[in-house]
Amino acid sequence: MTTSRGPANMMFLVAAVEFLVGAGLLIAGLAVGAALMLGSLLLFWLGMKFNYRAARARALRERGVPGTAQVLGARQTGMTLNDQPQVALDLRVTAPGHGTYDASIKDFVPFIALGMLGSGRPLTVRVDPHDRQRILIDWEFTPPAGAAEVQRAVAGPDPVDPAEAALVMAHILATGVPGTVRVLSAEFAGSLDEQGRPVYSAQLHIQVEGRNPVAGPAVFAVPLERVSVMRPGGMIPIKADPYDPRKFAADWDRLTTS
Repeated sequence: MTTSRGPANMMFLVAAVEFLVGAGLLIAGLAVGAALMLGSLLLFWLGMKFNYRAARARALRERGVPGTAQVLGARQTGMTLNDQPQVALDLRVTAPGHGTYDASIKDFVPFIALGMLGSGRPLTVRVDPHDRQRILIDWEFTPPAGAAEVQRAVAGPDPVDPAEAALVMAHILATGVPGTVRVLSAEFAGSLDEQGRPVYSAQLHIQVEGRNPVAGPAVFAVPLERVSVMRPGGMIPIKADPYDPRKFAADWDRLTTS
């Protein structure tokens, strides 16, 4: 029988190492299991969140008030979903029952519709009748700008016979429905018309008596003594086509000179 404690100490050391290794593996196993459980709970929460958003979108599509929205600003958030970027949008919305107001939303934009954000064309939206900040952009009914349309926007409007245009404007002023135009944004287009008046490219909110308001782009000449109105918030009296308020003539004589 040996009296040396060496073998016992060695056994104690091996046992301690085995205990520590076993404890570490047990803890690691528990950590992996906990991570998997937390991951599954996170995925379940995200699934519930997306399901809730989809249900809200369906409700807005079915019961929302139809309207239009002009894009005032757009910036990507860095998030994507199914390769579609999330974009933060600053909008000027026009919808029956809500009038015209500004709102900000975030939405995942289909790549085919990204060109719409900078085209100046209004978007088709649905607005909650009880909460005007709940807005659904109906990308399916917002056709993207095609190549030909982009080319026309870059090249400018098609040439129009000045005499014919003057006759059309005179007819609208004589027979049209009174209304007002509010300037949302305006920029000098860099050219003059045949009368030497500066031509402006503008985004407008058009309100005609007895019609729902509309918003959209327009290019028109402005008398020199009236150019001060071409700024955000500027109001221009108009006469509009009774059947299409987007066809209008500015009634400059009714606008006070500033």
